[in-house]
Amino acid sequence: MACISLSLHRDQVCCACSYKEKKLNRFIKPDYLNEYNDGKDYTPSYNIAPTDITPILISASKFKNAAQTSRIIKPMMWGIIPPWHKGDYKKHNLSTNNCRIENIKSSKLYNPIFRDGGRCIILVEGFYEWQTSEKTKNKQPYYIYMKQHPNLKVTDQTTWSNKFNENEGWTGIKLMHIAGLYHVWRDENVIIYSYSVITMESNETLSWLHHRMPAILNNEIEINAWLDIDNVNADMALEYLKSMHILEWHPVSTMVNNSKNKSADCNKIINREKAKSSQKTLTSWFTTNKRKLSEYEEKESKKVKL
Repeated sequence: MACISLSLHRDQVCCACSYKEKKLNRFIKPDYLNEYNDGKDYTPSYNIAPTDITPILISASKFKNAAQTSRIIKPMMWGIIPPWHKGDYKKHNLSTNNCRIENIKSSKLYNPIFRDGGRCIILVEGFYEWQTSEKTKNKQPYYIYMKQHPNLKVTDQTTWSNKFNENEGWTGIKLMHIAGLYHVWRDENVIIYSYSVITMESNETLSWLHHRMPAILNNEIEINAWLDIDNVNADMALEYLKSMHILEWHPVSTMVNNSKNKSADCNKIINREKAKSSQKTLTSWFTTNKRKLSEYEEKESKKVKL
């Protein structure tokens, strides 16, 4: 998983993560506990890349003095900073955007974090994946997201009601809850919360697209178990991570290939056949002009020799 989309503002994210406490017969919103993160903060975007800051859902177990709710949201940087790293956090030289579920227990980096209750949930509207099953030079990106209410279109925010009340909870876009691991890195006066996305082998739903997929939590039971670091031990929590089958997707423009492109156009549906035709035309144009340039250079070279 290389890029994600989350366009909701901070307060909306809290509403979208509302849940029912066992003792209360109403929906409550998790507290949002801000974090300095070296001056970086969450900015809503349709194309969020590693090292960007996103809202992460965690248990409030380690923050009881700061939170009024059992779940909290904290902004964190995508890509765990190794606990042993010193100095510039941008220069640890490890690829920590994704964490393979098969390697968690044997990992020098992830296993201690996992055993210490560093379980978290990455909140997204959807994620982008590039098709690797087809051996082509230009890989087609797709946008993958949860199945929504019949009248809600993920690419049209005018169809999102985005409303919250204590009786019904959130009625807007259904967010995807992806299991991950997080760590609090400290070095001198710098404190940064960072996370990694847990991935697993793709099932038949997405194997046509890519051989890996994120570990998506399917329902409130799985979400609660993954977050409950006090009552659900690490090994038991891992058993709740299963590959998601009910997902939706569509092809999108290659503009998402550049993380500088953040607009709503990133997740818009495209006609793949037209995109292929356009790509062929562009490739043909470059090939033809390259050939003409080579012929011109050859002629000019002969003139110089004369």
